[in-house]
This record gives sequence, structure tokens and C-alpha cells, in this order.
Amino acid sequence: MFIEASCFPFIEELQETWGVIRSEFDAVQHETIPYLENDLYTGEWDVFPFLFFEKEFKENQIKCPHTWEALQKIPGLVNASFSILREATEVEPHTGFTNQVLRCHLGLDIPHGCAIIVGNVPKRWEEGKCLVFDDTVEHYAYNKSHQDRGVLLLDFKK
Repeated sequence: MFIEASCFPFIEELQETWGVIRSEFDAVQHETIPYLENDLYTGEWDVFPFLFFEKEFKENQIKCPHTWEALQKIPGLVNASFSILREATEVEPHTGFTNQVLRCHLGLDIPHGCAIIVGNVPKRWEEGKCLVFDDTVEHYAYNKSHQDRGVLLLDFKK
């Protein structure tokens, strides 16, 4: 289930800073690591983590100071990373780990041929715009393009 992004006051400011976040993403997108749940996808899904269940990735935060500054303004932030679906990657249908958080994707680099489906509702990411959804609803994503798809992925407490 998608949720109207305008319901969350921090979204507007996050979207306003997307250009500088995109610049930092461009600078580090080749310093990623594979997403840890490799049974969820075929292809390559890479991340550049800033925060993962209270574990801070200080070196990454330092490399992307404007992104980290924007993330610190999000109340109840639990997880945050740049997320890259490399070309020809599909994320299998799955559900999230808890109903205590919502997931947000800020579109950074979005080629044609990419989508996310939550429940039965397909959406396409847009550069500079956020999609917010309940990831306890079954969802999946794909990148059928010949380019990488990049978003800032974050979870925040409801």
C-alpha cells in the first residue's frame, strides 16, 4: 500500500535537497556492497549504507555529508542507504520485517524500464520525488533497463 508522501513533513525538505543528494550518490555509487539478502533477487542489488538498525556507517556518512545531514532530520530513522538495482535485476515478491516502520524511496537515477509494485499497484520512481509505502504489504521491483536504477532508501518509525 502506497501512502501519500505529503503526509510526512520531512519529505518536502528531502525532495528539495535531492540534487545535492544525487551528486553525492554519483560520487560513491561504485563503492557499494551487495544487498545482504541475496536470496531476494536475481541480478545485482547493491547498497551504500548510512544506518542499519542503529549501526552507523561513519565512513559513508562522512563521504556524503549533505545526505547524512538530510537523513538526520527524519524523525524515527531506522535504516538508510543508497540502493542500486543494476541493469536486468529483479527483486522477488517479499514482505518487510516489521509493521512499526514505513519505507521511503527518493528517486535519484531512474531509467525507463523500472518499477515497484506494492500489493497490486505498480508505480514508477521519479527523480527528485519520494514514494512511501508499507513494506509489510507484499512488494517487488525490477530494473529491465540497460542502466542502473538508484534511490535513497530509508525506513522510519510510524
